[in-house]
Amino acid sequence: MSSVTHFPCQNPESRFTSSSAVPEPVWEKQDLRVPRSDDVVFSRPDLSEIIADAEANRSMFEACSRERSGKIISSLRSWARKAVLEEAAHYTSELTGTPVELPADLDERLLFMTGHQPALFHPGVWVKNLLVGNVARQTGGLSLNLIVDNDLVSTTSIRVPQGTQADPELVEIPFDETIEKKPWEETTVQNRELFCSFEKRVSEALQQWPDLGAPLLQEIWPAAVAQLETSDRLVDCLTAARHAMESRWGVENLELPISRLSETGPFLWFACYLIQNASAFRKIHNEVLGEYRKVNRVRSKTHPVPELSESEGWVETPFWVWQAGATRRHQLLVKREDQEVLLSDGTREIARLPLKEQCDLSAAIEVLKQLPAQGIRLRTRALTTTLFARLFLGDLFVHGIGGAKYDEMTDRIFTRFFHLVPPRYLTLSATRYLPFCEAFNVQECDETCLRRILRDLDFNSDRHLNPEQQKTAAPLLERKRALIQEQEAAPDEELSPAARRRENRLRFREIREVDAALAELTTQLRSQVEEDLATIQKQRQANQVIQSRELSFVLYPEATLKSLFEKLVVE
Repeated sequence: MSSVTHFPCQNPESRFTSSSAVPEPVWEKQDLRVPRSDDVVFSRPDLSEIIADAEANRSMFEACSRERSGKIISSLRSWARKAVLEEAAHYTSELTGTPVELPADLDERLLFMTGHQPALFHPGVWVKNLLVGNVARQTGGLSLNLIVDNDLVSTTSIRVPQGTQADPELVEIPFDETIEKKPWEETTVQNRELFCSFEKRVSEALQQWPDLGAPLLQEIWPAAVAQLETSDRLVDCLTAARHAMESRWGVENLELPISRLSETGPFLWFACYLIQNASAFRKIHNEVLGEYRKVNRVRSKTHPVPELSESEGWVETPFWVWQAGATRRHQLLVKREDQEVLLSDGTREIARLPLKEQCDLSAAIEVLKQLPAQGIRLRTRALTTTLFARLFLGDLFVHGIGGAKYDEMTDRIFTRFFHLVPPRYLTLSATRYLPFCEAFNVQECDETCLRRILRDLDFNSDRHLNPEQQKTAAPLLERKRALIQEQEAAPDEELSPAARRRENRLRFREIREVDAALAELTTQLRSQVEEDLATIQKQRQANQVIQSRELSFVLYPEATLKSLFEKLVVE
């Protein structure tokens, strides 16, 4: 594919440009929310559209107009797809111990993609993997899961429910020792004994919930332990466990860590192109980010991503860089000097790329290829990951809700930087509660109602008196009615405004005194309402644990998750 590797770089105003102006998506505040009810799948657009959208994306890329060099975007996609899928097949073979054969007609197959960190995530994340595998099987296509191992490890434990139904709690059970935050790809299993005993400790903790059934962890953890004999990287062990279960269900996704994607030739071409045009990309990125924050009323300077900076000629790019073994990632900064572009992590120069304003990228790519041998990691960031995946690889990308919010920005970058219609994507999430015990039948409105009754007992106790109490309180009730009538009567014109205000204050104080006296008659009712309120508050607090959607999929019985999987029907 040398004709593609030596793809001549021009400025972004001419790159990928069609003969007519490309319409940009209209900014709209997206109402993307996770499902709050049990056993519900959220999809936008509807799952029934996923195949048609993938085919429409493919047709859109195939119809891209030729630009000045005579090359077409489909050539770049063909090169990228072949290189990346070959790397994914190689990695997947390493995980499974079984060779993965790719079809000869890669370019003819639909490719469905998704991605996430290699954590033991909740079922609402896992449905993305299951969906792309299911649709690929249905269409005779391919499915690829990008393992985001360039993100930082946030935890080496999962939360497991303990206690009782009335007073449940989530207890952390570790699968490895706590480590300093660092990228997944730099993290190895620290305590093999702790790792190997994880399934036993979790299963013992769940025994107090006999109706739950055997957790999926019992089925998949042997694969994680077995992977230790091949690789002690935490990402490989956790991925092997998840992949083993997917294969058992007929889901044959290819797997590929971002760390390996980032060292393929097509990705390095993409990185060089953005580096060469860093100033233009930064300008568009920050413009789009500002518009996103305005539309979504975001005040944070870091959400959904920080701005790309520029200082003393150094331009921040949308990539991470760090030294192998380091725990901290750095922004990749670039600076043009004559016919070269300098690369820095903010503390030192790490490379010089031979990149003229308009030139072939081959020499620069060769420099980047040498970085791994020097222990330097060049990695993509979240927004740039899906930009590359949607532009060069997949026919349709399946996002979670968080990723979909990022790609509201990505769509505008497609239009303004690459002058392309942004390909469609799917947003998917789900909620499935862990059925370890039954939730209490209480809602927020129950608590609100009782709070209103307590307030009413403060100011309108007369509404809650029984007939006998009304007889006892007759003088107080009559006095309150009289005071209210006086308050509502026309003001005495002979009184000055100050005198009228004084009389109103006196009446108000007397009404409050009458209310306090009436409230004394409802103390028993108040005690009962307060007791009911405390009970409902405790039950609602218990439900926050019982109905948590964030519990790891490994805690669920297989039948529960298969029933959720069966909802991913594509017609």
